[in-house]
Amino acid sequence: MKKVRILTDSTSDVPPEIAFRLHITVVPAYVQMNGHSYRDEPLPVTAPPQSSERHSTRLDREEFYAQLPAMTTVPTTAVPPSHEFSTAYRNLSDVADDVIAIVVSSRLSGMYNVAHLAAQEVPEVNVHVVDSGQVTMGLGWIVIAAAEAAVEGKSAQEILALIEHIKPCVHVYAALDTLEYLRRSGRVSWARAKAAQILRIKPIIAVMLGEVRDVGRVRTRRRAIERLEELTRALGPLERLALLHSCAPEVEQMRQYLADLCPPEHLITTLTTTIIGAHVGPRGLGVAAVTAS
Repeated sequence: MKKVRILTDSTSDVPPEIAFRLHITVVPAYVQMNGHSYRDEPLPVTAPPQSSERHSTRLDREEFYAQLPAMTTVPTTAVPPSHEFSTAYRNLSDVADDVIAIVVSSRLSGMYNVAHLAAQEVPEVNVHVVDSGQVTMGLGWIVIAAAEAAVEGKSAQEILALIEHIKPCVHVYAALDTLEYLRRSGRVSWARAKAAQILRIKPIIAVMLGEVRDVGRVRTRRRAIERLEELTRALGPLERLALLHSCAPEVEQMRQYLADLCPPEHLITTLTTTIIGAHVGPRGLGVAAVTAS
């Protein structure tokens, strides 16, 4: 009997060991920098310590964030070509009747359109493309919940209903160290970014159901982190919590402070995808939380 399999894109930040355990297929996005194109993918858990794959195709996330402040040309990001999705769907057709592809918010990326187009090229398997309305581990938690249900033998329709049930329970908050990288990528105006720099404003943003909202502006990094903690605690007891960062030094301190909010087995820390990092810059700190349904 064939099963349901879950597929996502690399902006979900699903840890490789969890993706491996739950049979989650991850299609990598791309980041272009210094004249090279890199796949946004962590080293697979099944790979040997010294992978034979050429270094030029994969970019280490810590290396990326270390290099980012000195780059004179802003990195750009790109969705994978549709054939990478269609190939992934086709490969899964041997083990699954249904593939549920859960991807980054369509309001923030063209990933949904590409995944949907590719699905039409693979009639041998039923592909359901879902707009998560989320980013990074906000998307990742939805993917993990769906994959857990698939492992339990739930049907495609049951899993699709579960996803819609979870979406309103997922909250992502992030404190950015600067607006400069959003300005470079065209997400905010030069004037707004310059004003924030002069006033030393640290913006705090929220992502929920596809919308990115400005939920606070403070003058110091310390206050930004405190505000992030306040927003997270205001959600109440959590089913799952991920600490997100782009090489932020305070991440472990925040993890310890928020650890009582959810079961320890559902608390993770992740160095966020380079695709998000190219737009928010280094030293960003955030949370992806799932409230009790």
